[in-house]
Formats: sequence, structure tokens, C-alpha cells
Amino acid sequence: MELSTSTRQKPDTATMAGLPGFLEGVASAITADAVFIVDPECHIVYWDARAESLTGLLAEEMVDRHCYEVLSGEGEDGTSFCARVCSAVRLARAGQPANDYEVRVFTRSGGERWVGVSSLAVPTERGPYLVGLMRDVRAAHETLEMARYVVRHSRQDTREKRAVRRDRDAPALTPRQAEILGLLASGKSAGEIGRELYLSQATVRNHIRALLLALGAHSQLEALARAREAGLLDG
Repeated sequence: MELSTSTRQKPDTATMAGLPGFLEGVASAITADAVFIVDPECHIVYWDARAESLTGLLAEEMVDRHCYEVLSGEGEDGTSFCARVCSAVRLARAGQPANDYEVRVFTRSGGERWVGVSSLAVPTERGPYLVGLMRDVRAAHETLEMARYVVRHSRQDTREKRAVRRDRDAPALTPRQAEILGLLASGKSAGEIGRELYLSQATVRNHIRALLLALGAHSQLEALARAREAGLLDG
């Protein structure tokens, strides 16, 4: 994240209460992102005007409050905004960086907005302070949701078309032919089928020939393959 050297309006001193002096410079630096800062105990100690504009949450409501009291939002996996912030603080204590993440922020008026968050840990004698940089990612999420909708319905349409085609192409078999088809699919020979159904081998072979004709196949293997394509067999 590049910080501009341009002059930024100095933050209200009320929102800077409790910040180590050198962090005031970080908070005051110009950035394209909204900025918030939490202390080592996950209390929000700074919430700038861009954060107010982006989330609809006012600094006077946020500052000096624990994040679980005021950060209403969650990621796609259901993880709360506060849990993400506190996890980043714990990683900072362990000297590990936190990954960027996206959360849907819920405002007090009932609105919501997707924001992307990057975290910068600043070590102090008291423990790490976490500088959060937020940006609007609503457009990206709307595009993603539209793509998911298209894919979901495309898959559904494909399944429905396959089912219609399968039903249309499936030949009509007699109950006996369907029974013998299932036994052939299980690997039984004509002789075994005859013994199981108490039919002569000649009768079984006549049924098999009728099956081949109905399925437009030239062999039993081809008949089984065509039967599966037509949805007459499982698997």
C-alpha cells in the first residue's frame, strides 16, 4: 500500500486518544483506503472519516469500544469481522503476518457493503497495534455473484437437458427385457440368467436379441453401454 506525501486533514484529537505518538503519523498519512486502528486488546482506538463513509459507522460509536461490540460483519465462511481482527492481532503477537480478507459489513441502518481489509502490525512496548486498511470491493463481489448465478443455472439447464434427452432416447423395454438387462449388467451369462429366471437358454437368447434390436446395438457390451447412456442402468 503506497502512502501519499500529500497533506491530509488532521484527525480529530478525540479519535486519537490512547494512540502512541508515532502512530498518529501513520493514521494521518494519505491513503486511498479507509483506516482504523485497534490496540493490543482489540479495542478500536482510531476510525477515520473514510471508514465512516465506507461503512456508515461513525467514529464516535467505534472508538474506545472492543471490536466485538461494534464491528458487525462476516466473511463468506461466516467468520465475524471481529474474529478476523483479533486473529490478526494474535498473529502479530507471534510475529506472523495476517492475510488480507474480505468481509460484508452491516451498518446500523440495515445496509451492507463488502470491504477488503489489509492489516499492518506496529509493535510497541504494550504490544502490537493493528492498522487496518479498508477498501470497497462491492463491485467485485457483485460480479462474482453474477458469475456464480450463471454457472449454477447453466449446470441446472445442462442437467435438465440431459434428463430430457435421456428420457426421449430411452427405448421402451418389456419388464422381462429390463430384468434380463439388469442381470447382464451384473455380469451373468445367458445360462446363469436362464437358471435364475427358470427360462431355457433359447428363450433367454431371444430376449437378448430383442434387447440388442431395441437398443440398436450389435453386441451385449454395446447394448449395456447404450442402456447406461439412456439412463436404463445405474452407473
